[in-house]
Amino acid sequence: MKRNLTYYFDILTILICVAGISLSIFLINLGIVMLLVRIFFIGSWKEKLENIKSQKKILLVLLSFFFLHIIGLIWTDNLSFGFNELIRKIAFLVVPVGILSMTDIKKEIIKIGFGGYVISLFIGTIWGIVNLLSTDYPNLRTLIPSTSHIRFSLNLVFAILVIAKLFSHNYKTLSLAIKILSLSIIIWFITYLILTQALTGILILSLFLIIYIPFLLIQKHKNKISYIVLSLYIIAISLSCFWLAREYKLFFTPNKVYSQPLLTKTPLGNDYHNLKEVKLIENGNYIYLMCNFEELEASWKARTGEEIGENFNILLRYMNSISPYKDAKRFDELTDKDIENIKNGIANKAYTEKFSLRGRLYKMFYQMNSFKETGQIVGSSELQRVELWRNSIEIIKENFLYGVGTGDFEKEFADNLCKSNSQLCNSGYKSHNQYLNIFVTFGLLGFILFLFWIIYPPFKAQLSTNYFYLAFAFIVLISMLTEDTLDNIAGRMFYIFFASVMLFNSRTIKEITSSKV
Repeated sequence: MKRNLTYYFDILTILICVAGISLSIFLINLGIVMLLVRIFFIGSWKEKLENIKSQKKILLVLLSFFFLHIIGLIWTDNLSFGFNELIRKIAFLVVPVGILSMTDIKKEIIKIGFGGYVISLFIGTIWGIVNLLSTDYPNLRTLIPSTSHIRFSLNLVFAILVIAKLFSHNYKTLSLAIKILSLSIIIWFITYLILTQALTGILILSLFLIIYIPFLLIQKHKNKISYIVLSLYIIAISLSCFWLAREYKLFFTPNKVYSQPLLTKTPLGNDYHNLKEVKLIENGNYIYLMCNFEELEASWKARTGEEIGENFNILLRYMNSISPYKDAKRFDELTDKDIENIKNGIANKAYTEKFSLRGRLYKMFYQMNSFKETGQIVGSSELQRVELWRNSIEIIKENFLYGVGTGDFEKEFADNLCKSNSQLCNSGYKSHNQYLNIFVTFGLLGFILFLFWIIYPPFKAQLSTNYFYLAFAFIVLISMLTEDTLDNIAGRMFYIFFASVMLFNSRTIKEITSSKV
């Protein structure tokens, strides 16, 4: 391969793009600028036009999504917001043309780019783990402050699946050092997903493996080892289900003390409050049974010198996660660390377990129970999504064919939440579902074009059965069920960059591994 200035500029551009997708919005924007430079100022225009001509159908389809946003301005009222939306979505215009302007990206450049991608992700995981371990009360959403934690988890899942395929496909030719390195990276990335409770990434990876592994083992490798692996796989799934069922039972099964008559007096002789009509349960204990509010308030003030105020419910729930009795005697048994936890808004001792999914699971259980008993959805990301989806469907019914237009989505969404007296009124949230988001904005016709935009290119490029593209598409399509994946710059770049690289260089992608799914 001829290595001139253009060659090195292309490598640098790709490395900056993958580093940005992994870690930094600034690098994403820099990558887009470099692609613009590549389009207009670097390389032969003759080669660029030949590339465009040879790939014109795929290119036009990829660009159609950006053009749809332009067309959506015709029936929008808020043109100012609509034009801002075009600027935000400029990657859908620049990236496909920029990638196509690079003359047939060779296997060597793709390998360098993927290596840079994995290194960037590894740096991100180290950054995140350092923040996790160095902070007593880490915010798992901001462990890597320069990027979205959900988008980062999607990148990790993609890297895991690609490395695993390359490992298995080239196992016989890999050196021992590369084998150890590959397995170590896979294990480390999975460990990071678990430690940071990246539920979206964990669920997408698990769902892919649930579908793919039995297919792979049964359909393509019918031997004793395959059936042993399949058996271990089934055992692993069974153990996971058993753990989930066990934790559910521990959380929702009432403590044995409730099978006896409820105590009516605290150890100090004061009356217990037994609010039997409130069925909120947590860690097997009913929150509003056998509790004395006055004793807890007085004990808190005596120990901390402060009024408990708005944190009273946190104190009550935290004590309830330890014991069914909430009174002065049990308060005195709390450690200084417990008091610090309560001051920092931790409502269940299980939430303090850093290296466990139990805390995340218990939050979901509590939110489910709280919604069932009180109808409360604020604070529950899962239940809030359901409310946002309901709001989206209501808007779709009123704007079924053409949608609300490019510039009116946010206003219509916010207005409809308040109009329906939703608890999420003035929250600023959107649909948290990319499919509904598109339907609300562009209606049925735009939604059909969106599906064509996603589905047609891999078939045209003959990548519809290619493992790498299918794994990538699976991650994106599943993530869009619960996230506005393409409304976040990291999500937009993740999709359009990797899709463009693979679609416009399908021959090279297929050469990396000749096998299909």
